[in-house]
Amino acid sequence: MVDFNLISIIVFYSIIALYLFIKRKRIKQEYGIFFLYRTQRFTKAMRWIAGLCPRFWQWFGYASVPIGFAGMFAIFAYLVFAVFKIFTVPAAAPSVSLIIPGVRIPGSVFVPFWYGIIALFVVIVVHEGMHGVVSEAWRLKLKSAGVGLMAFLPLAFVEPPEKKLMKQKLIVQLSIFAAGVLANLVTAIIVLLITNFALMPLANGIYIHGVAPGQPAEMAGLLAGSVLYKINSADIKYASDFSREMQKLKPGDKVVLSTGYKTLEMTAIENPSTKGKAFVGINFRQSYPYPGLFEFGTLLYWIFIFNIGIGIMNLLPLGPIDGGRMLQLVLSKKIKKKKTAMKIFGLISVASLLLLIGNVILPHLIKLVS
Repeated sequence: MVDFNLISIIVFYSIIALYLFIKRKRIKQEYGIFFLYRTQRFTKAMRWIAGLCPRFWQWFGYASVPIGFAGMFAIFAYLVFAVFKIFTVPAAAPSVSLIIPGVRIPGSVFVPFWYGIIALFVVIVVHEGMHGVVSEAWRLKLKSAGVGLMAFLPLAFVEPPEKKLMKQKLIVQLSIFAAGVLANLVTAIIVLLITNFALMPLANGIYIHGVAPGQPAEMAGLLAGSVLYKINSADIKYASDFSREMQKLKPGDKVVLSTGYKTLEMTAIENPSTKGKAFVGINFRQSYPYPGLFEFGTLLYWIFIFNIGIGIMNLLPLGPIDGGRMLQLVLSKKIKKKKTAMKIFGLISVASLLLLIGNVILPHLIKLVS
């Protein structure tokens, strides 16, 4: 069977490799794993956006500061709680997992390649672009901007004038560092609104894309490609409607499924993966009346998840990422002794890194030991 994800990865990175080869004279390798392509085209675009209403973008940056620090505290506290839960509830699912588009990682959520890579592209463009827009709004002209790879993951970046930036007021510096995360959260909200008010009203039942052989649904005559509109006496418009109704049933209960053409009766059996829960043996997804809407909705879902997840993780008080730079800046301004400030920052940064690694690795280690 053809592995579409594998083919997609090969095609995508072949194109990237070809591009890097063509632009090799302008590609700079840094720290061994970063391959960066700098250009002024992106800076001109951000300068134009900032110039439309500089005051608005300045206030956008101001608003991002308290949100950024609240998010920093929240993500740090969440990681502490998650590590605590790993030791107290060993069977609990991991709270943090590594996700690489198109790659199946044990214990992690699988994201189909093109959904993941497009969602990642939206996240980094929105995030880095807002850093640049707010910087330009404060008349701190960007030195450059560009795209590149961190090992094999795509990235984007902006480079504000560091010396001029460090001379600005504390609130101005913080507004530039925090603006990217707020842009991600705003993007997530916009995607959520589009999904709830433009896409979901078009839903019309659930689409059956697989029927398990030898299970009740197949024995009753249900075919892949059918669209279900009713389960027992309950109407089905959303996939969540079907899941909710199935949760009410027990093994041995009668199940009546209705398509647009016929009604099928079957008896539920016990779910092989969840004892005491009903199972009829179908794989389903949301159905829409127009082709492509399901794929578009799935893409919106991953754009939402990536913007929330990556945006919030960027606020972790760790090293060179946004949260780390914000905390380091505040500590250096508020604590007179620079060595003391750096020690405190170093301890918090190391603690954040350990918490992050612990949340990813510990669940797997505990399973191996047990």
